Amino acid sequence: MAIHTYRPATKNPEPAGTPLTVLMLVTTTPAVLAAALLRPRSQSAARRGRT
Repeated sequence: MAIHTYRPATKNPEPAGTPLTVLMLVTTTPAVLAAALLRPRSQSAARRGRT
């Protein structure tokens, strides 16, 4: 029976693709901005002349 010794990898593999945090920000930021812009205004703001 042969005993195999552990050898660490010579270099780390490069990450492939976009990092998950960047992907999450790119997909959620437009949705949050659209929801903030499209939400209905309150009645008190409409009475003061803000539309």
